[in-house]
Amino acid sequence: MSSIKEILLLNDGNAIKDSIARTKKMFRKTFSETEAEYDPYRHAVMDSLKRKKKKTKVSTGKRDENGKEIMKVKYVEVCRIAVPIQRLIVERTAGFLLGKPVTYEMKLKADVDPTKEQQKLYDDVLDVFDKNKMKYFDKKLARAVFREREAAELWYFVPDENGHPTDEMRVQLLSPSRGDTLLPHFDDYGRMDGFGRAYKTVDYKGDTTHHFDVYAGLYVYRYATDTNGQFFHPVGAPVPHGFDRAPIIYYRQEETEWDAVQPVCDRIDTLLSNWGDTNDYFGSPSYFFKGTLKGFAEKGEQGKVYQGEGEKADMKVLSWDSGPESVKEELTNLINIAFSYTQTPDLSFKSMKEIGSNTSGVSIRLMFTDPFMKADDKVELFGECFERRFNVVKGGIGQAQGLRESLVESVKAEPKFEPYLPKNEVEELQMITSSTGGKATLSQAEGVRRNPLVKNPEAILKEIKQEKAEALKEQNALLTVGSSYDE
Repeated sequence: MSSIKEILLLNDGNAIKDSIARTKKMFRKTFSETEAEYDPYRHAVMDSLKRKKKKTKVSTGKRDENGKEIMKVKYVEVCRIAVPIQRLIVERTAGFLLGKPVTYEMKLKADVDPTKEQQKLYDDVLDVFDKNKMKYFDKKLARAVFREREAAELWYFVPDENGHPTDEMRVQLLSPSRGDTLLPHFDDYGRMDGFGRAYKTVDYKGDTTHHFDVYAGLYVYRYATDTNGQFFHPVGAPVPHGFDRAPIIYYRQEETEWDAVQPVCDRIDTLLSNWGDTNDYFGSPSYFFKGTLKGFAEKGEQGKVYQGEGEKADMKVLSWDSGPESVKEELTNLINIAFSYTQTPDLSFKSMKEIGSNTSGVSIRLMFTDPFMKADDKVELFGECFERRFNVVKGGIGQAQGLRESLVESVKAEPKFEPYLPKNEVEELQMITSSTGGKATLSQAEGVRRNPLVKNPEAILKEIKQEKAEALKEQNALLTVGSSYDE
């Protein structure tokens, strides 16, 4: 396989783009196919070619020469119900993985404290994360990966008015739904040695320009289409991007989160749509009448009486007994399969009501074992990439501040994930109190800070301190008066 340096020597934007694209492993399904699965308005039941309208024959109100009624074909719209289970699976997976913000723990040798320089560099990296609001960015990133199977984050230095880079570092999320074509390039050992990004921009005149950027080593190579929009030409010379490595972190998984249960989701849509059609036809009472009906009740009339003429007159309501129950049972089973085989918890109001409020903490942990294990599996991908993120930002700061390479390399951090897990806090506090023999395990100050009714904990603590001081002062005054009487 050619290295990214060898490909860049082609000096032809189109050839470079095609060469990198050919090395990329293709997904089993196209992006358009998975997006149709994700968007409920593009599900199969919403497609009139797949779920066709009902063909019926109705009277034209005319008769032919033989007196036979003339009929015509009419297409009646059918019921279409698309359930967004795919979207729910993505949201729940991202929520359990990143329900709590990811933290970064500095990795040092045992019993070794960081130097002032190391601590400052570590704090500077966390400051960049904070300014870029990474706890919100991470959720957007996770949703993109779980939905689109691939995404990337691009770090860059914000340019000034003259186009020169400043010290401000920002991050941009790249994904197919955002108009990006992601083309990572790996060497013979599976290490990413370059990254291509194809995208387009539209200027104020409405003219579209296609771009192709390649990040390799310490430089970014930019190409753009000519006026015909067909050929990529170099846009100036390669420009240093300001980092000590390619400022790209690429995320990829081979399937969407719902891929394994997509046939189940299709069946749920079909089942509900068919059930809706049935209700449209048979939801209201239908009658079979034998003989002659002399009169029919008015709408809303109480104590309705239907009168037939003749001894054989008979009237029956058309209904079935087992049909709806069989549909309900299948629907329940399908929903359970969709959630179970994607390790997604059913947190609907109905399910939570059935669980109740007195469930023990142990039971809660057991109930959420499956989604917790799934979140832990996702850490394999996100943990490795988040560690690379830390190193990219660290390297960018080192380049901008002119820090020693040995110092930059010595600062390492490990991302810490804490998947969401419901807790029975009352039970936990009771267990802690019991294990300490009833002794206090929480200071008054910490208790005030944790009180959800307190909006300004520090002000309340100050008031409590003042109240204690005043109470002590009054107590001392009473003691002084008492001692004067004794004298």
